[in-house]
This record gives sequence, C-alpha cells and structure tokens, in this order.
Amino acid sequence: MLKIPTVLVAVAMLAAMAISVGAQDSAQANGPDPKAFLDHIENAKLLAANDLVASVVDCVIPPISAASSVGKVIDAPPSKVFDQLYYLGMNSVASWAIVTSAGIIQIDSLDNPEEAQRIIVGGYKKLGLDPAQMKYLILTHGHNDHFGGSKYLQDTYHPHVLMSGIDWDMVAKLPPTEPGAKFGPPPARDMDIADGQKLTLGNTTITFYITPGHTPGTVSMLIPVTDHGQPHLLSFWGGSAIPRAFEPTGQPGRMDAGMLAYKQSFERFFKLGEDAGVDGYIANHPYRDLTFVDGKTDRIAKNQARKPGAPSPFIDRGTYIRYMTISMECIEAQEGWLHAGKPQISSLN
Repeated sequence: MLKIPTVLVAVAMLAAMAISVGAQDSAQANGPDPKAFLDHIENAKLLAANDLVASVVDCVIPPISAASSVGKVIDAPPSKVFDQLYYLGMNSVASWAIVTSAGIIQIDSLDNPEEAQRIIVGGYKKLGLDPAQMKYLILTHGHNDHFGGSKYLQDTYHPHVLMSGIDWDMVAKLPPTEPGAKFGPPPARDMDIADGQKLTLGNTTITFYITPGHTPGTVSMLIPVTDHGQPHLLSFWGGSAIPRAFEPTGQPGRMDAGMLAYKQSFERFFKLGEDAGVDGYIANHPYRDLTFVDGKTDRIAKNQARKPGAPSPFIDRGTYIRYMTISMECIEAQEGWLHAGKPQISSLN
C-alpha cells in the first residue's frame, strides 16, 4: 500500500479545502457555479493517489448502484485480518466475525441463506471457528444484501440479532420474500441498538453509533482489535454508499434517509473516530475500501503476503484520513451536482 506521510495528507486536505472555498467564493460573487461540484471530484482524485482509486466510486455522477460497481462477483477466501477479526464475504458485500473470549460477534449476513451457509458458516469451519459460538449477529442496516442470510443464522445458531429500532421498523414493512429470490427474508426482531451503546462479549467491547443517511437507522461502530498483540481501533462505517440523488433507489425495500442526513452522520462519525484515536478502517462493501477486490491487489491479499514484522495494510492513519476525506469530497460532489440541477457532465467539459 502506498503510504503518504501525515504532513502530506494534511497538505492534500488543505489543498482540497482551498479549492472548495475558492469555488464557494466564486459562487457568492457571481451566482451559482454549475461546475463547482467538479472541484470536489478532482479533490477526491487527488487524495486517492494510486492506492485508493476504488474509493472514488461515490464521486461517479450520475450516481450508480452498488451492483454496477462490481463486475463478476467472486468469493473471498475466508481470511484472518487481525488477531480476532475475520473476513467472510465476496467482492460485492462483506461480513465480519469478531472472536472474543466468550464467543463470536458476527457482523452482517450477506444476501441470502445459501451465501450465509456457504461463505459464512463454511468460512468459519475452514478457519477452525465454531458457528455454534455465534452469540450476537449485528446487522448494520435494513438492506437485504446485509440481512438476507440472517434468518438462516438466527434459526440455526440462535445468536441475538441486533439492528437499530428504526431500521427494524423499516424492515417490518417490506413485502414477503418470494421463493427463490436473490435476497433472503428478514430475521425475527430481537434487540434494538441505541446511539452510543456498547456491546461487551468476553474481552471485547464494541461501541455503536446511529448514523442515518444510507438508511434511517444505519449503525456504524468503533471496533478494538490487536495485530500480533498490538492494539488498534477500527472505524466501521455501516452505510458505505451515498443515497442516490435524494430519490428512492427503485429497489424494493430501499428507503434511504437522504443526503443531508448522510453528510451530517459522516461528519459526526469521523470526529468521533478522531477523538477515540482510530488508526484503521473497514466497511461492508469491500470494493469501496479495497478490502477484497480480486485476491491480488487488495488489502486481504497484501495482508496474507506480508512478512513477519511488516505492518498491517489495514492500519495506517494517513490512509484512513485520506479515505474518510475522499468520502467527504464525494458527498460534497453529489450534493453540488444536485444543487446545480443535475447537469449533464459532458455539457460542462
């Protein structure tokens, strides 16, 4: 992974802010500038350099769906990422397992029961983990690519299932799942997550935050981990896709909360992470944060290939700050494009 010294990260961020301020000053002096949102896209590209290019996907205008961001869907090898954190998923959607001294905390459940059984439970067994030790299943939000395998896990292994109350309410309004559908049915309602709530299992405590925007009650979290015994703190943004153009997505059950809520939540969660000392990040759509893309150039591949004593590709404060700032620039770009009346990009070149 390309590493940029913190001072250069700061310079890049200041440059990005200077461009944005310049655009705002121009707009105030001469009226709305329909090209101003393009500055935010250029800022994001500048910050992305060569190693975070995939994270600029949220700057694509008009906005695209998550499904179109991935070509061929491939399974990731079940992978140990930290001493207690494991990746179980595909290049399109992720799930994570946290192994504690008193059982396992599972985060998200993929699209459907078949994937949950094949990728999550099958991955547990390949990694030497016991799925019967799954004590909690955390659902980051009420979209079916994250809860689709949850009913199977709930019925088979009986973990407590947690989601925000407002997203439980949203999921309860979904139409019944059709037989043979791509996405599985929702689980039975169990436990509600509250903002600032802590979940402790054994020697691990996760802190939850309600971050509306992607859905009304998306849950993001701060997760403590260790890498060969060295402590780190990960930021997990629970709704890693900007709501598309203030409009319904057109997909059944997709009731996004909106751009403004997303922006405010993101800014708040970024600050919470800074205050807590975050030095790494993960997410639930791996192509956005390069956790798993092709098994060759992504962070899982680099983690598996690293030599003893080498730093984790998942830990780098400078990269974390760039990643979060890129996301902020893309939010500003989408918002600016909307305020400019959704102009055709080709007409602005």
